[in-house]
Amino acid sequence: MARYLELARQQKKIEGELMLSSLSRLHEALKELGVSDAGALSALRVQYQLRGLPPRYFGELSLPMLALAVQSELPLVCQRCFAPMPQAMDLQFEFALCDEPPEALLEDEQVDWLDTQEESSVESLVEDELLMALPIAVMHEEACTDLQQTAGDKPNPFAVLKQLKLGK
Repeated sequence: MARYLELARQQKKIEGELMLSSLSRLHEALKELGVSDAGALSALRVQYQLRGLPPRYFGELSLPMLALAVQSELPLVCQRCFAPMPQAMDLQFEFALCDEPPEALLEDEQVDWLDTQEESSVESLVEDELLMALPIAVMHEEACTDLQQTAGDKPNPFAVLKQLKLGK
């Protein structure tokens, strides 16, 4: 966390790219959402930028600030039709650094807080935010085309009975 405080106070920026192999919890979550394409998973990259911002007042307390930007394209799968459904993620977050958040910070829905007492890596911070941004149910907004085409193609099993009744 000392690195985060230094970054915030000096208003510096770090950026990088993470492979899915270094984000084991995200890898497991994607598998649970039905992503089984090994090629798509191995190609997954996550870009991030973490930069210090000027301190901000929350009530009467001035706190060091960080901004996190995360970009990736997750290879999600529609839970209705099981077709690939890549989802671009372009996420922006702001964090206040403090031991215990003041009431004014807790009331601000735009800013989260990072505990300065806990050690956390940039990788785990990026992974945490991606995990929280994953959709609960991945489905096409419009009706799935594969399902619409196959729904009316099945023959009616009672058509034979109708023919028998008409034949009498």
